[in-house]
Amino acid sequence: MADQPPFALAWLRQREGGSAAVAAIEAEELRGLDADEALSLSEALLAATPLDAAEAARATWSGFVEQQRLFARARR
Repeated sequence: MADQPPFALAWLRQREGGSAAVAAIEAEELRGLDADEALSLSEALLAATPLDAAEAARATWSGFVEQQRLFARARR
């Protein structure tokens, strides 16, 4: 890491530690989630944007495939 700024290694360690902490919290929350609460939260998420409010083009195209195509072309 000689070409990196002096704080880079500390930043990377902090980022990895934060990532592990978030994963542990997420796993604990999922373990404590019962089926009724999961269903309720899923329904609330789906209701946030009703299907009839979405553009018709979104039903067949989300942009993800196009994004991946552009990324692949950029790697060439």
